[in-house]
Amino acid sequence: MPIWLWRLLWPLRSRLSPGTEVGGCFPDFRLRDLEGKTHSLYAAAPGVKTVLWLTNLCEDCRAKIPLLEELARASAGKLRVLAVSILTVDDPLPREIGPACPFPILLDPQDVVGRKLGQIHPPGVCPLRNVYILDGGGRILFKHHLSAVDPEDFRRACRELSA
Repeated sequence: MPIWLWRLLWPLRSRLSPGTEVGGCFPDFRLRDLEGKTHSLYAAAPGVKTVLWLTNLCEDCRAKIPLLEELARASAGKLRVLAVSILTVDDPLPREIGPACPFPILLDPQDVVGRKLGQIHPPGVCPLRNVYILDGGGRILFKHHLSAVDPEDFRRACRELSA
């Protein structure tokens, strides 16, 4: 499918197929980080919530890393952050950003997570809903697009949900 057609149909398709809803169960997955370590969504310790962030590591996305780091640190271990890079396997950006990123960047060049959610999007573009807060069992407590949510609203949601 040509990229111009993807971009034209993407918002409509995302509205018709919104992915897993709040209250639903996020599908488990296993992805490797930049060091080759495998991470599973359901591997969190009991009582620990997960912020799952599907990202193409664009400039807007990279600007959110300090916010996510702040929230994880403020939670005193009750919140973990997993970034899922949807960039191609040969894109150097994850390896450039990885050493400075305080949480794991998982590699998902085939967009396995997005496809499991039914969130098909143009190549190189983040899904319309790209940040999720999940409980220890994978139940979705919150979902939004990280660049579109007000940072204070996101902080409040993280505090309330990780309490």
